[in-house]
Amino acid sequence: MSRRADLVFVALAALGSSVLLAPPVFADGVVVSPGDADGLYGSPSIDLGAVAGGTPSNPGRPGSTEPGSTAGGGVAGPPLGLSWSAPGSGVPEWFTVLPEFRFPDFSAPAPPSPGVLAGQAAEQLQLPLPTPSHSPDVALPDGRSATVVGEHTWFWTEPARWEPVSRRVQAGAVWAEVTATPERLSFDPGNEQGLVSCPGPGTPYDRSFGVHAPSPDCDVVYQRSSADEPGEQVRAQWAITWAVSWRGFDGIAPTGGQLPDMTSRAAADLAVVEAQALTTG
Repeated sequence: MSRRADLVFVALAALGSSVLLAPPVFADGVVVSPGDADGLYGSPSIDLGAVAGGTPSNPGRPGSTEPGSTAGGGVAGPPLGLSWSAPGSGVPEWFTVLPEFRFPDFSAPAPPSPGVLAGQAAEQLQLPLPTPSHSPDVALPDGRSATVVGEHTWFWTEPARWEPVSRRVQAGAVWAEVTATPERLSFDPGNEQGLVSCPGPGTPYDRSFGVHAPSPDCDVVYQRSSADEPGEQVRAQWAITWAVSWRGFDGIAPTGGQLPDMTSRAAADLAVVEAQALTTG
């Protein structure tokens, strides 16, 4: 045998003595097992005893829930209450029941808060406008509508419009619902006398109240005529003030709050005349 062959033999013998070692055993049921028939070590595997809280499990065979079989080649049996997958697959069922870890998707935008949705819902609210109504309501020869200086001018809006309105906006599990509730009716006479307001929609005039009776709730008395105003009339304005609240859900717990009041307005041109200026046909 040549010197080179002797060196190769010695090297192989040394390699064989270095790999054919007894498998090391670690604490807590962690065992490194040989990986192939040649006795070479493969990737470390963890005994199910460590998974099941330190209680060692008997070897089993794929396709069977019976422990103690040697046909499985030393494959650990399933934890208590679980079984192998379909026969012949060789995949433990418990692989499929363990939760799958997923990294958070930082690219996905966070859902809006209920407060943001409440603001959007408030912008989408369609508030009813008041219907400008008043008495006296005198038709002048030129077609203008007029009231009378010194008289109690009743003002009101259509009662059917005096109802809460709501709007809901939702994004996934997060939602908000905004509700606007009519709170008071205001009347601007249009001649710098000052704003007049009352709770409720006002009372429509009826002859049963009498000719010169004041309104029970919404009433104004014009102190001067509109003869000096542009077009000899004033621009009167009716306004409903709405109290706005919201409720919602942030995905975990209910929430809610108040939003600033909202106002819907409608205007009408109105002549204010002296009583002696009125004529009857």
